Parts: sequence; structure tokens; C-alpha cells
Amino acid sequence: MTQQLYNKLLNVKGEGVFFGMQDAIGYGVGWNNDNNSSDIEKVTGDYPAFAGWGADYGVTQIARGEGFEDARYKIKLFHDMGGFNTIEWHAQNFYGGDYMWKNHPDKSKSVVAAILPGGEKHADFLLQLENLASFFNSLIDDNGEKIPIIFRPWHEHSGDWFWWGAANCSDEEYISLWRFTVEYLSNKKGVDNLLYAFSPARLTINSNYLFRYPGDDCIDILGVDDYWSLSQKTDDIQGFIKQIRILVSIANQKNKPAALTETGSFSEDGKAIMSENDWYTNKLLKGILYDEITSQVSYIMVWRNADENHFHVPYPGHPAVPDFIDFYNHPYTLFMSDM
Repeated sequence: MTQQLYNKLLNVKGEGVFFGMQDAIGYGVGWNNDNNSSDIEKVTGDYPAFAGWGADYGVTQIARGEGFEDARYKIKLFHDMGGFNTIEWHAQNFYGGDYMWKNHPDKSKSVVAAILPGGEKHADFLLQLENLASFFNSLIDDNGEKIPIIFRPWHEHSGDWFWWGAANCSDEEYISLWRFTVEYLSNKKGVDNLLYAFSPARLTINSNYLFRYPGDDCIDILGVDDYWSLSQKTDDIQGFIKQIRILVSIANQKNKPAALTETGSFSEDGKAIMSENDWYTNKLLKGILYDEITSQVSYIMVWRNADENHFHVPYPGHPAVPDFIDFYNHPYTLFMSDM
């Protein structure tokens, strides 16, 4: 089943683009506790093709050995509905604090160095990987098959904001972190339902897409996270197109799928809200359909809808709903009913 997902991502290149959303079901703007609903479903009658989980739904708890049942329920539900699941890991600092470098309690210590073999926090890291492996191996559908997951750890490493970021560990340490993660989960613990996604931050931060790339044998999907280029303040659609062309070209050279692994609308004053009522058709879709290279992105993930002060998909009554419906109805965009 994991191979089938991978084949779908390869075969969709140039034919369409799957659309996904973080925390796609369960809550939205002004409502919660309904796993059968979604803001996307409320405005289109359909669900996204992909659901993302992680930062705000349990992966931190799962790594601690907690919260398996709740997370497994949502992932299996979305799988049974016909969609695919992705998980990113905002790993917590092993010295305390959270995943942000600015909150590291002792900046004289490299967290990455500490969790690699020989480091003082390596045993703690192994325990978290053990818990993740147990969780991934427990994702079984009603036919007894493992549910495929796109797993995206150690993302946006080209920036400095996470404790695994560019200024906070060496090239060798970051690459070793990636390789150790894959080898432990897939080889030692037998986790065979993961596709691993590599996703640096936007290329205006570091134009070398393959900066600290851990190797073709570790990575299945090449992605990029970019909110900046299509924000109302930056409005750099040509920069967006340029980096998507770079991403797709490298992915094609490696015969791997390319993805826009995180994006979303930001307002003029930097708020995570939809302040442009034609953002989906006039920015996102326009950039993806720019030419035969950019249109080979396999899937797009936008961030979540938390409330009226943080949302990336228009909710019922929002003035961007007609534009989103046009985006949904475009023959190139693929939602759950198109799966």
C-alpha cells in the first residue's frame, strides 16, 4: 500500500496536484470535536486528498509513548475515507523547552550532537524513536494492511529557528541525524509504511536546495516549505515559481515526487490569515500552473484552521469562499473525491 501511494505521487506529475491540509478534520474556525467534518468540506462538500498531523496533534505525545489511540483513530478514519496522511515531527528539545532554538535553556550545548550515538541524550532519543516505531507499526487498516504515512522529520533545517537548524548543528551532525532516524525506524524496527520527505525552508534562505541532503537512499519525496513568497507582504510569485522549478527539476533528476510540503496565506501585517480573497487561484494555482515544470508538483499542503486569527482555508461566510470553490473545481486540483 505504501508503494501504491508512492506510485500515485509519481504518476500524478503533470496530470494534476493533490491538495491537503494540516489537521484537515476534527476542528475548524468556530467549531471542534467533529471528526466527520472539515472547513473544506463545509464550503465544497468534499474533503482534501491529504491530511497532515503533527505539530498540534499528538506526535510529541506519541514520542513520549502517550496518545496512541487518539492519533491512530484520526489517521485510520481519514485513510478509511479514502485520503492519505502525512506527519511532521516538531521534536521537543531533549534539554527542555520546545522545538524552537530561542527557547533552548543552554545554548552552549548542541541538541543534535547530544542525541546522536555517544551523546548524553542518545538513550532518550532512542526511547522516542522506539515509541514512534511502535505507533507507526500499529497503524493497521480493516484489511490487515499497514496504513501508509508520509513522514517529515527535521524539516526547515535551512533556517535557524529549530534546534536542528543550520546554525545549531554541523553538516555532518544533521545528515547523521537523518540517516540514524531512517535506519533505526525502517531497518532496526521494521517500520515499512513510511515515505520520508525532505523539506528545507524557502530557497531565499539558502539557494542550495540540497544543503545537508542525507542521501537518495533515505529520502522518498522532495519538498519545500514556503509561506513567504505568496504572502501579501512579500508578493513574490516569480520567486515562488523559480524555487518550484528548482525543486521539480531536482526531483525529476532523482526520479522522486516533488511537493509543496507547507504553505499558506499571510496578511500584510504578518498574520496567518486569508486577507486576499483570490489567493488560491491568483497566487497558489497560478504559480503551480505556470509551466510544464512547475505543474509537476505532486501535492500541496496548507496549514491548519485554528480560529479567526489563524486560518489558511476560507470557512463558511468568508469572502474568499468563491475563489476557493473555483480552485476546488479546477480540473487540475485533486481532492478526496478525485482519488
